[in-house]
Amino acid sequence: MSFIALKGIAEVAEPKAAPEGPYDLVITDAKLTEKDGKHNIRLILGFENTDGKFANIFHYIALPRGEDAGKDQMMLLMAKRFFTQFEIPFDDGVEVESFVGSRARCNVKQDEYEGQIKNVLVLDRLAA
Repeated sequence: MSFIALKGIAEVAEPKAAPEGPYDLVITDAKLTEKDGKHNIRLILGFENTDGKFANIFHYIALPRGEDAGKDQMMLLMAKRFFTQFEIPFDDGVEVESFVGSRARCNVKQDEYEGQIKNVLVLDRLAA
């Protein structure tokens, strides 16, 4: 049998959800995903200046599906709020690969998912 030394493994713990409030966030990963014919942009947001003590936030931007005009407008509004807050250029579209490294000061709140507390992003409304 081979022994592999893993110094510090006993002290490793799961990162916790951050208390609710405003934080500096950075996009660390952005990927176009598809499931059951529905397309989304999956984002991983990291907390800056917190020494990695808070769990990353997974955020999804649902893309219009062309099935319901009202739902499509809401999806576009939520996307525009995100792009505006993170200063991501948009016109008639976006370049997903360019999202990584974009930063914003955002409010986060806590929510429960499968019995675990996690953080969710709270986007600012667009200026009138």
